[in-house]
Formats: sequence, structure tokens, C-alpha cells
Amino acid sequence: MFCKIVSLSIFLSLAHSQDEDAITKLQNAVLVLQHRVSVTEAQLEKTQTRLTQADVKLQQAEMNAAALKTQLTTLKDNSGTTFVHWGRTSCPGTPSTTLVYSGAVGGTHYTSQGGAADYVCLPPNPQWNKYGNGGLSSSMYGAEYEQVDNLFGKKNAAKFHDNDVVCAVCHVASRSSQIMIPARRQCQSGWTKEYEGYLMATYEGQGGKKLFTCVDENPEVARGSFEDKNGALMYRVIAQCGSLQCPNYVQGRELTCVVCTK
Repeated sequence: MFCKIVSLSIFLSLAHSQDEDAITKLQNAVLVLQHRVSVTEAQLEKTQTRLTQADVKLQQAEMNAAALKTQLTTLKDNSGTTFVHWGRTSCPGTPSTTLVYSGAVGGTHYTSQGGAADYVCLPPNPQWNKYGNGGLSSSMYGAEYEQVDNLFGKKNAAKFHDNDVVCAVCHVASRSSQIMIPARRQCQSGWTKEYEGYLMATYEGQGGKKLFTCVDENPEVARGSFEDKNGALMYRVIAQCGSLQCPNYVQGRELTCVVCTK
């Protein structure tokens, strides 16, 4: 009986010792877990800080993008280009094109050795400032169509010959560049065709010189303007072979033109 009691005591002692070891291991495991949780929380806090900073940067980038968009819209509203629609009192029906004013073509007299070389689009309602009479000056004349039978058809020859040339100044809000391409009827890829027509200038045998100008293929005239007063005249322009490469150019053919914007 005594032996049984001693054996039971030893068993209980061993069991108690094993329980203490288990508790110690459990406590150590809890400490490790707490440490890992602490490290994870610190990492989460750093990540949260970085996310907050990234969110602030994103908001700033969005504000900058909105400001740039506003500036771009403003630039578009304040940009654009203008061109003269020679031979017409209205603008082509292309998108974003509006009429600034319409009027009549003017320039230096066809016999003048001086003066200006360009045609201008004169408004119908001039505004005067200081003025006087006498003294040397340059003069502004109205422009007339001359010898345009082949351009606009023989049946219309009387309608245009010696009649005054009209014009319209047009603004294109959505495009910022404009070019006139001689000897072409179509624009290059990426450009918008405003109108096509024929090159015109003063007659080369006359004293005055004028810049080549693209007149609409379906021109108008100023009403009641038929009167042979001459002034700044407009003749067709033809190809002359020799220094001009033929082919593709053809001797004596009237040169076309096109006005393009982009």
C-alpha cells in the first residue's frame, strides 16, 4: 500500500512539472504572438501613413489636371485663326467658322509703281480719324474682275468682268493655323478644307504687282458695281512651262488653289 502511495505521489509531481512546462511554452508563444502583432500594427501604421500621403498627392495631381484643363479650354477659347474668303461675302460652312465682317476688295492701282502689293478686304463702314487734303499719298482703289471667262464660264463672263470683287473675313475658333496651297484643290491629310478656287493677281504686263490670291471658284460681285473704273484688277493666273516643270504642269492652264486650316 505504501508503494502505491509513493508511486501516485511521483506521478502527480511529474504531471505538475509537465503542466508548468506547457504553461511556460504557452506563455512564450503568447509573447511571440504579441510581438508579431506589434510589428504588424507598426507596419500597418506606416502603410496607412503612406496611403494618406499618396491620397494627398493624388488629390493635388487631380487639382493640377483640372487647372491644366481649364487653361487648355481658355487657350482654345482665345486661340483660332482667321482667313479671307476672297470672292464671297459669307464664310464656308466648315465647323467653328464664323463671319467677322464682309466687304469689298481693295488695293493699289494696277499701273502704280509704288503702293502696296497685297489686296485687302475693306469693310463697308470705315471709321475716320484725322484727315486732310493735298500732299503726297498712297491710294486705295476697289478691285475688279478682268478676263475671267474661262474661270467662271462664258455665260457668266458679263456678270463678272469689270464688276467689283467682294470678300469676307472669317474666324476659325477650333483651328490655329491656315495656309493657301496653290495648284491644289484638296488639303493635306489632317487639314480642313475651307474653300477652293483659282489663283488671281494683277496682269504681269502692267506696272503694279499684287500677291497671288485664292478667289473662290463660285464668286460673287458687289451689287450694281459694273463700271469699267479699273483700279486694283484681278486676272487669272496660268502656268508657263520652262522654269515651271511640265509635266505635271500644263502650258496655259489656269492654276487652282485651296485654303486650309488646322
